[in-house]
Amino acid sequence: MNNKGFSLMELAIAVGLIAVMVGVVAAGGGMMNKCRVQREVDAVDNLRVAAQNYLSTKNLTYSGISVSALKTAGLLPNNFDPSGANSFGGNYTVSANSSDNTKLDIALGNIPEAMGNDLSASFQAKSDSTSYDKTSKLWTATF
Repeated sequence: MNNKGFSLMELAIAVGLIAVMVGVVAAGGGMMNKCRVQREVDAVDNLRVAAQNYLSTKNLTYSGISVSALKTAGLLPNNFDPSGANSFGGNYTVSANSSDNTKLDIALGNIPEAMGNDLSASFQAKSDSTSYDKTSKLWTATF
């Protein structure tokens, strides 16, 4: 007979290969998000250390602290630009806590909700508190 088409075995192998490739691509996407979150954890830690050094130099509170104040004090590189610089295309903000100027707020903009949850989990033991605003996509940690 002159059979045209694929056998059941050939179709099963093709579907299996496609499933494996989809799994690899999906796992790669998850790894990318984990890398982005880790990059932001490192960035927030570096900003926190710079802010603590700002406090230890001559300032008794965080009043007046900002990224530009940290750059002026030589605690951040002059070429550091906080605008659109985080892994998700948002800004970094450093400021004194609005209710207690002996505490520091570091905020990241344009953070997807799932990544905000991951950041909060990463800083649960390191910070006084964290928050995420779904509307503005703003994640904030208070130290």
